[in-house]
Amino acid sequence: MRSHDAGIPAAPAGEAAAPTRLMVQSVGIDIPIRAVGVAADGQMELPPNPAVIGWYRFGPAPANPEGSVVLGGHLDSKEYGVGPLVRLRKLRAGQLVRITSYGGRTTTYRVDSVREVDKHRLALADVFDRSGTPRLRIVTCGGPYDPDNGGYQQNLVVGAARI
Repeated sequence: MRSHDAGIPAAPAGEAAAPTRLMVQSVGIDIPIRAVGVAADGQMELPPNPAVIGWYRFGPAPANPEGSVVLGGHLDSKEYGVGPLVRLRKLRAGQLVRITSYGGRTTTYRVDSVREVDKHRLALADVFDRSGTPRLRIVTCGGPYDPDNGGYQQNLVVGAARI
């Protein structure tokens, strides 16, 4: 997922606002969040371990008055195996997602979409939106795995509105 293609300026949020934990009780996810930036290839950096999810630190934090908080992580890896994000496929509209930030503040979101999108059709401007209603976007791999064509061919994108 290329963050720079969406025209995102590099303005990191303060550490005090940084999210530290993602909890989705309905599908059994409770994992740490690590602040990430942009990888050498121009895509959003992702933690190598699929049991950790990255927060795009150059975008909004959960307490921001507008824009999308973007979390991204690997579904699995050869080194670590399958991670908890594989359970995001079971999410349904109406279910709750909670993010805890430094200092213990919890922000709650209500899921309104779970969809698979071809990687080349991922609407980066929507995912990395800095304005409008406060939202959460969680992005991981989806669809079939095709080792001859670079791995997973789709992204699973969860959209949720802050409540």
